[in-house]
Amino acid sequence: MYLKAILLYLLSFNIYANSEIENINNFLSENRFSYEQVTENSTEVISGKLILDTLQIYLEIVSPYRESYLISKNFITYNDIDFSQQRTFEYSKNDFPIISIISRKKIPQDDDSLNVITLENSVYITDKLTKQVFKISLREEETLIIQFKDNFGIGNSIFLNKLS
Repeated sequence: MYLKAILLYLLSFNIYANSEIENINNFLSENRFSYEQVTENSTEVISGKLILDTLQIYLEIVSPYRESYLISKNFITYNDIDFSQQRTFEYSKNDFPIISIISRKKIPQDDDSLNVITLENSVYITDKLTKQVFKISLREEETLIIQFKDNFGIGNSIFLNKLS
């Protein structure tokens, strides 16, 4: 009887974990989002919009400065709108694992390069190569929150809301 209770508990935990990932994946199936990023120990809020296309990601920052990023394959085109400067550079997916996760528009559960764990209404994704951890959670099915520490160990939070 005790073994049946443990198996039932583990099965229900697995169903809950899969439903949390499914909810996040459904949220990411949209194409357009408002974007806000807050950095630990800073009062500055970076805001703009994010567009997820099947072939590329477009991030437009409108405040506190104006710039945009077009991410396609292994290239990032950075456009500083205020100073009319543009630069394109090649990047490695190992340098920015969050780009690889977001560009798929879903949390991959079958990727050998990632560990995916669901705990307390959040999904934790660890890139095995860089050891970088991303905490992804959905608040009231309206806001997707991505939390991580950057290369300098500073905490960042990104808030995405669907745009119509």
